[in-house]
Amino acid sequence: MSLKNSVKNAARRWKKNIQWNQSIGRFYQGIPDSPKPPVGRVLHYVGIGSMYHTPLEILMYHGLRQRGFEVDYYIYGPTPCLNEITTRAVVEGEGLSEFWKRSYSDAAEMLRLGKVNYQLIPESPTAKQLATTPQNLEALTAFEHEGIEFGQIALGCMYRYYKSLTFATDALQVGQGLLETAIRNYECVKHLCSENQYDFVLFSHGIYVTWQCVVEYCRRHQIDFVCYDRAKTRNTANFNANQPSPDWGFPSAWERYRDRTLDESESSWVNDYLQQRETQAGDVYSYNPVGRAKDLESEKERLGIPIDRKVVTIFTNLIWDAANVSRDIAFDNCLDCIIKTITRFADNENIQVVVRSHPAEAVLGTQQQYGHLVKDHFGDALPANVTVVAPDDLVNSFTMIEMTDVGVVNTSTVGLEMAMLDKPVVLISETHYRGKGFTFDAESSEQYFEMLDTLLEQAVLKPSQVDLARKYFYMMMSLYQHLLPTRYDNQGRFSGYSCERFDQLNGDEPIFRILDSLTGGVPADFIDWPERPTGNR
Repeated sequence: MSLKNSVKNAARRWKKNIQWNQSIGRFYQGIPDSPKPPVGRVLHYVGIGSMYHTPLEILMYHGLRQRGFEVDYYIYGPTPCLNEITTRAVVEGEGLSEFWKRSYSDAAEMLRLGKVNYQLIPESPTAKQLATTPQNLEALTAFEHEGIEFGQIALGCMYRYYKSLTFATDALQVGQGLLETAIRNYECVKHLCSENQYDFVLFSHGIYVTWQCVVEYCRRHQIDFVCYDRAKTRNTANFNANQPSPDWGFPSAWERYRDRTLDESESSWVNDYLQQRETQAGDVYSYNPVGRAKDLESEKERLGIPIDRKVVTIFTNLIWDAANVSRDIAFDNCLDCIIKTITRFADNENIQVVVRSHPAEAVLGTQQQYGHLVKDHFGDALPANVTVVAPDDLVNSFTMIEMTDVGVVNTSTVGLEMAMLDKPVVLISETHYRGKGFTFDAESSEQYFEMLDTLLEQAVLKPSQVDLARKYFYMMMSLYQHLLPTRYDNQGRFSGYSCERFDQLNGDEPIFRILDSLTGGVPADFIDWPERPTGNR
């Protein structure tokens, strides 16, 4: 590292430490060391000690202790290891050792200021030995240990490492490093759970090499766990009981409130929030660089979509995101669906097939874009009735919905939004709103094309289906997302809590209601839809 970069990093760290002292240090100043006699014990398996949700994790640590829980808070130590944040770009850019040194140093400082008594996840000779057993990539991805497919866990993290489904020549070495981390976490949790009687295990995400193995262990041994992650709206999080946090499904709450309908104020809330989604001004990530097009015909002309054709739009996801990978049902994968759809309608003068590349390809980055893969596959033979919308194209997602007659969705939220706007959606993969009554769920490629043919003839939803979609949207966006007392700026950097000190927090904060609900055991979900006065049901 150059002297210039070293000075720049030192200045950045100095500024960051001042900000943490002013926010975290001041916030937890004077908090009681041991507020209550213990009534239970929790394993908080944090893993990566310095991440987006570290301020929330510190808050939960003290919130649980105030409710009488002993909390075993575990993070990785200073020895570098490959995991879900040590991507190829990090390793080739800053270097694994330098990056991890900074990451652990940040974690130690934040937890010191937050008065968290944390422990280190021990290194595992067993994990190191087992990880070197597979001597090629095929053997690595097929590797199992104690009945758990650790190779597949490592594979999901490899997609993230390379931001691609295609790997480099160092794939075996990378895979072995990720495999070691996964087994190491499993061995640690197995030991801790055998030594202690935990009421539940708490951790973020529930996927990748740090947490997916914890999920597997808990499920096999009937140990309750709670997952959390940042939600779509800034300063919010979702919490799941006994399911990973990328799974936004809430089947128990959907069943519990199956007879509820939206009242006037709730329906108005949906309208307002849906309009906010057009700009995504309050979201963690904004994928709409421009507003909704006022002249749809002109926008179609700009994109090369004839105005007199029915439009089938296939909405893609990030190809490498493990939250979306391996959820395929009707096709081998999303690219397979795209290629077969294009082939089926090739040169059909009544149909335009549009491939809407997810804007996250440009915002979050990827080494493989669906648009490039489609063009590489067809080359000069790409049919004239196909439009590929690039991820950085200045088009609003709601404009794409408006110009679409039938949508094809993998796992994206756009399918739910389409149904709310009276547009039929064919789901080809497993996603949380599948089977809720407002989408057309293809089980095979044959059924998929039958659905497309039918919907292209009469592309309309029943009013009851639109109502169901709006109700699901309300439950998902209003009840499932929980507002946090943590604050982040437009770049996603922690800027402080909603008040100056921990003891100033309102006892009715959503996070405290969640922690209160855990004192009686892990509930089915964390969704509460308060009863309305009689006559409003």
